[in-house]
Amino acid sequence: MWNPLRIAALGVAVLGCVSSVAAAAAYPERPIRLIIPFSPGGGTDTFGRILAEGMQAELGQPVVAENKPGAGGNIGADLVAKSRPDGYTLLLAQDSLTTVPWLYRALSFDPMKDFEPIGIGVFMPMVLVSTNSLQAGTVKELVAYARSHPNGLSYGSPGVGTAHHLNFEALLDKTGTRMVHVPYKGAAGMNTDLASGNVQVAFTALSTALPMIKGQRIRAIAVAQKERADLLPDVPTMDADVPGYTARVWFGLSAPAGTPVAVLDRLSESLRKVMAREETKKRLVDIGYVVTPTTRDGMRRIMQDEYEKWGRLIKDLGITLEQ
Repeated sequence: MWNPLRIAALGVAVLGCVSSVAAAAAYPERPIRLIIPFSPGGGTDTFGRILAEGMQAELGQPVVAENKPGAGGNIGADLVAKSRPDGYTLLLAQDSLTTVPWLYRALSFDPMKDFEPIGIGVFMPMVLVSTNSLQAGTVKELVAYARSHPNGLSYGSPGVGTAHHLNFEALLDKTGTRMVHVPYKGAAGMNTDLASGNVQVAFTALSTALPMIKGQRIRAIAVAQKERADLLPDVPTMDADVPGYTARVWFGLSAPAGTPVAVLDRLSESLRKVMAREETKKRLVDIGYVVTPTTRDGMRRIMQDEYEKWGRLIKDLGITLEQ
């Protein structure tokens, strides 16, 4: 026999489910906040504002981009993690979410548990660049020189724990070479010293490298993806000399854990529709982005893979951003 209490509990569950579905069907009913956890003007901000504009047209409600910089993106991420899980506060997520748990011991949120992935919108390949005076002009020549001159070259990065730093360390590990790391407080100082020859090599995002390469201030050695970049068709790939090696950053959307699945699905669908628009795609490709949007599950798999990959490297090297 059915227990009256069990029947009542089942009824409450069904009503809750119906209520959730009804709320999701009406979503969105008011403006959506898109938290960009970095300062205006950077790659994260550029993509975030293009995405907000497209999603606003697709969803029929304002999508308001708000910059909340600080602590390497952690301030903005913490704000979203602690927001009501209703789909009205979203995070402009990027690959650094998979590294911060390993770099900060006292992190106030768990990037792998406190967020629901919505989808990755774009990827940005890294470019291996050098000062113009460096004699090694190919990856093979650079690796050969580094092997015969351990710590004889220096590489720059915008700071400890950045994608530029970690991807370069992954390259050194894969090729069995050693170079001196010179961290800067941002990309501007690194690029200035690279152009003047104070550091010899670096990884930089394609969008950042392009004007300097075109202006012949620095030299592109290789693009760190399996296919040549349309914006640098004469520059070879890293894969040609270091098989399987790639280096990239990505940008997407996340929501607070507990957000209704129907709302997440609606946002994921909207993200992919915006990325499929020819005018949006052209704007992004012209900057250097690779527009290959993922599903929610695709983003989750990429985050898990990178979380494990960077965790191993960071622990092996003893990298930390806290004393």
